[in-house]
Formats: sequence, structure tokens, C-alpha cells
Amino acid sequence: MSIISDSVKIMRYLFSPFKKIIALYLIAVIILSFLEVFRISLVYPIINYGLGVENQPKLLDAFYDFLIPSSVDPFLAAAFLLLITTLIIAGFYAVVAYAGAYLFATVRDSLDRRVFDTIQSRPYSFFASKKQGDLLYIGQGAVTESGMAINQFVELLRNALLSLLYLLFLFYLSFWLTIGVMVLGAVYAFFVKQQLFSRVYRNSGELNRSLMEKSVVYQEFISGIKTMFITGSVGVWKKKYESSINSLLKAYLNVNALSKIPSIANDFIMFSIIALGGILLYFFTGGNFIPYIGIFGTFMLALYRLVPSLTAVQSNLSALVQYLPALEMVYNILSEDELNKSRLSDNSGKSQKLKFSFEKKIEFHDLSFRYDSTKENTIQNLSLEVNKNTKVAIVGSSGSGKTTAANLLALLYKPSSGGIFVDGVNLNDIDHSDYLRHLGYIGQETFVYHDTIKENIRFGLDCSDKDIINAAKLADAHGFIMEAGEGYDTIIGDQGIKLSGGQRQRIAIARIILRKPEILLLDEATSSLDNISEQKIMESVEKLSINMTVITIAHRLSTIQNADLICVLKDGRLVESGSHEDLMELKGVYWNLYLGQNEDKDISSMDC
Repeated sequence: MSIISDSVKIMRYLFSPFKKIIALYLIAVIILSFLEVFRISLVYPIINYGLGVENQPKLLDAFYDFLIPSSVDPFLAAAFLLLITTLIIAGFYAVVAYAGAYLFATVRDSLDRRVFDTIQSRPYSFFASKKQGDLLYIGQGAVTESGMAINQFVELLRNALLSLLYLLFLFYLSFWLTIGVMVLGAVYAFFVKQQLFSRVYRNSGELNRSLMEKSVVYQEFISGIKTMFITGSVGVWKKKYESSINSLLKAYLNVNALSKIPSIANDFIMFSIIALGGILLYFFTGGNFIPYIGIFGTFMLALYRLVPSLTAVQSNLSALVQYLPALEMVYNILSEDELNKSRLSDNSGKSQKLKFSFEKKIEFHDLSFRYDSTKENTIQNLSLEVNKNTKVAIVGSSGSGKTTAANLLALLYKPSSGGIFVDGVNLNDIDHSDYLRHLGYIGQETFVYHDTIKENIRFGLDCSDKDIINAAKLADAHGFIMEAGEGYDTIIGDQGIKLSGGQRQRIAIARIILRKPEILLLDEATSSLDNISEQKIMESVEKLSINMTVITIAHRLSTIQNADLICVLKDGRLVESGSHEDLMELKGVYWNLYLGQNEDKDISSMDC
């Protein structure tokens, strides 16, 4: 598919919701274009009447005889008409400029909302397969460039219409001279289309890739700033950033240099035509060019106005080609989402989602799962049961599939085969929003954001400050919160940089307490904490989990010895299950894991 047809297809899809606004804009543009040509035509009688020349074309002569009363001096009348038309055009330009700005703002706002709505509705696997920097660029840079693209598109229509009217007027003034100009223009346009546009498109693609690379490196640097400082790796990321900046500089230079070529060439061609036209007029009239000066001057003025319009058309096309990679990104995101929604609507028609109800047990039944990036199943034929109000731990060495099991339970992924059942109902048949309202999750990395401690605990929930304080007390967080500078109104910094890992986890526990879930999922929630912080967190969890079903994904086996059931995974399969005492007596996989961790502790204590 060609660049132009790609652009038309994508723009038709993205901008079809704005057909009415675009139509109103184009009506104003059409009126403005006719007024522009009419203004140029007024120069013709001014020159002829001023020089006393009578040889103007019959159509124009008849038109001005009709427009200007015989009792009025035609020279003054034409001059006044030119002034009035110029004032009207200035007003129309103001209207069109505002309409264009309004159109750009409306389109950008709409795309901004549509892209965010689309991204936030995508499954977790979508985010796991993308770079954060790429998603940041799509939601920010690409959306802005898409709004600029519609601005360039309507400008293209305006300039193309104006160019067409100027061209028709030139044909009326001098058919053969216009043909000669068109031949030169066609040769030039062919060169521009074949050489310039394709090169702009290639370099624009490189520009967008460089922008995304820079965004990714910058985002990685900000996210990992603590590690960068501690490990002395700032210089490494500085080199990576400089490399991305160098690529961006090269791409910007190429795109900007190519975009200047049309205006330089047009300026050269325009004045060359005027000079050659003047020379030819002199020789063809034998020096008696005064009778033809009106038509020649008007022709050259119209041509002079035509060339900038054509230049603008070329610039608009170049800009559209430059923005096409960004348009493609937005188009791919939105169109793929519509396809997914249509599939979901087809499936939703077959069965209605059920409300979440949990009275007996959660069952993993013959469950298998494989990530898109791997060939082997991460979980293979897993079957286990979690009875209500019990504490179940899932353990195993790294890569055993325990975190994947948690991800499946949290609906971050869908099983490849088999399923998870709640009281015999497949989790896929349960309303996901309703289910997630009853699921509390605490992971190894707690998400906190740049706001007050109070808002980080509330996390969008409609609750009172009293509820927040009570939740913080139950989570053993009230003490350190009150010691902070502004108490619950203390700003914790980006990603909670002012808090320790244990403090962030206790804020997460306070969130869970506010939501009162039936199921609590702990995914290695204390694995990154020291022993003292871990003990405090586990005490808080113990308080929280009364009359609650707790599923713990554990790395440190010392934290799950009191679990009612411990399930041991190896290579994605359930190999052992039972209480801590039962598994220790079995002296199998769990026993080896437990001994290995205790040996590590002994070695650590000896090192100390």
C-alpha cells in the first residue's frame, strides 16, 4: 500500500468522528478562497484603468461594468473594492484560524481520551510485552502529532482549493502561458513526489524510533535513579542517553533539511518565471508592452500567490508524511482495541457474566499456561484446592511457576487450558470487576505515587479520613505516619522515595483493610524486606487475615510454616502438598528448599 493510500485510510478512521466540524471549516475555507481570487482580479482593472488601457478580457470587462456604476470613477471604485475585500478576507482569516485551532484542540483531546481509554482497558499481557517508554510516547507524543496531522490535513485542503482557483484564473488570463508553467510544475512535482516524500517518510520513521528510544532511556533512568546512584551507573545511562540524543539529532537534521527544499526551489522557480516572462513580453511586443502590462502584472501576481499555496500544499503533504508513523501507532492501538471489543461482544452475547460468590473453595483444575514468548508451558496440569478461610502457601524454586499462578489468580493472564473455579464456577464466567473487588493483592513492589499518605491509602476509594486512620492503625502504619512532617498529609515523593520498603508495604496493607476483601493474595510480599520489617508485616497480615482466605506466594519458607496447606511446585507441576510438618517428614523438594535456606542463614550469620 502506498504512503498516500495509507494516510487516507488511517486519517479516515481516526478523524471520521469530526466530519461535521471539518465540513464547517471547509465551507469557510471555500468562501475565503473565492474572495482571495476575487481580490487578485481587482488588480487587473486598477492597472488598466490607471494606464487608460481598454484591452481587458470581455468577461472581466462585463463583470466590472456590472459591478461599478458608470457614474463612478472605475479606478477609485476598483481600489475601494480591493480595500473592502481585503478587510473581509482579514475577518475570514481570523475565523478560519480560530476554527483550525479549535479543530486541532478538539481532535487532540478526543484522541487523548480514546488512546488512554484503550490502553487502560488492555490486558496485563499487553503491558508486559511493551516498553514503558513506547507507551509513554504513544500516549503523549504520538497523540499530539496526530492532532497536528488533522491541522495539516485541513490546511492541505484549503491550500489545494486556493491553488486550484488561482490556476483556473491563470488559465482564463493566458491559456498557453499557464500550460508552460504547468509543464515546469509537473516536472518539479514529479521529482518532489518520487524523491522528497519517500525520503521524508523514511527519515520520519527514524525520527519516531529515536524519540521512543530517548523516552525509554529517560524513563529507565528516572525509575532506577536509586540503583543508579548506589551502583555508580549514572555514567552508563548518560552514555545511553547521549547515544539516543545523537540518533535523534541526526533524524531531526534530515527531516528538517528535507522539509526546506520545496520553499527554496519554489522561490527560485517563481522569480525565474517572472524574469523570463518579462523578457519574453518585451521581445514579443517589440517593446510596446504597455497595452499588455495589466494582464501580465495580474498574471504574475496570481502566479506569485499560487506558488506559496502550492508550496504550502507540498509542506502539508510533507508534514502528513512526517506524522504518518505517529498516526500509524495511534491507529494500530485504537483499531486493534475495536477488533478485541467486537470479539468480546460476540462472546458476551453467548453468556452473561455472573456475580462473584465464594462460600466453599477455589480450585485450580488441570490448569496449564504458556507465555507468548516461550515454547514450553510455565504451568503444566496444575490442580489444587483452597478452602474458604484457610491459609494456603504456594512455594518452589525460581522458575517453578508460583508467581505465574498468582498472576492467573489475579486475572493478569488467562489459562492456556484448564481453569480456576470458585465454588465450581469458572473464573472466566464471573464478572471480573466484581471478583477483583473481593481480591486483595500485596506484591513485592508496592505501587505508591507522588501524593499524600492519606491519598495513597485511600487509592480512589470513597471513604472518610477516620476510616483511613483506623486502617493505618490496624496495619501498624499510624506510628510512622504521625512521625512524618505533615502526618497523613505528608507528600511521599515519586514512587514513595521518602518511605522505606516496610513502610510502603504497610500502606499497601492499610489499602487492603479499607477494601475488606474475601481473598488476600500475597505475592512474595516480604521477600525484599529485612527480618525485622518482615516480622512486622507478617504480624499486620495476621491481624488482617482473620475470616479471610489467604494465598501466599512465598520465597522465604519461614513466613508460611503456620499455613494450613503448603503446595510445592516444580517445573510448573504440583509435586508435594501438606502442612509444614508433613512436608518436612517427607524429606522431598520442600525439605531440600527449607534446608537450603537455613544453610544460607547459617552462612550469613557466620559472615557477620
